[in-house]
Amino acid sequence: MKAFSGGKRFVSVVAGALIALMVLPPACQAQTATTLDKHARKIHNRLSHYTAGTYLRLTLRDHSDQYGSLGTLSETSFSFTNSDANKTETHPYSEIASVRKGKEYIGEGTGSGHHIRHLVPILIVAAAAGTAAAIVVSKEE
Repeated sequence: MKAFSGGKRFVSVVAGALIALMVLPPACQAQTATTLDKHARKIHNRLSHYTAGTYLRLTLRDHSDQYGSLGTLSETSFSFTNSDANKTETHPYSEIASVRKGKEYIGEGTGSGHHIRHLVPILIVAAAAGTAAAIVVSKEE
């Protein structure tokens, strides 16, 4: 019986497989430095549109959110005052996944689309006007 590893065909198949592994890129690549640099430039560009003190929502690469105000920008990082801890932090641009303008809502019912407090006085005035009209009509009879 012939040995399994014997023969020229086996050697050529193994050599071809080794060459293919060295030449072809891996199927799932990690982020390279060039893509991180491109993303960092994109984040820097987005932050440069906001003035210092703008209230922002930052989503970090670990999927956590931070709210606070923008400080100064530099080439590789920026300062950010965290609204939870009220401390100034320095973040590199490559650490940030996305930037959005934050919404400052102070007090209950002041959020976007919540105008219930405007409805209450209108209903009170309408009820008072209806009551006054009913009194006037009843006195005329």
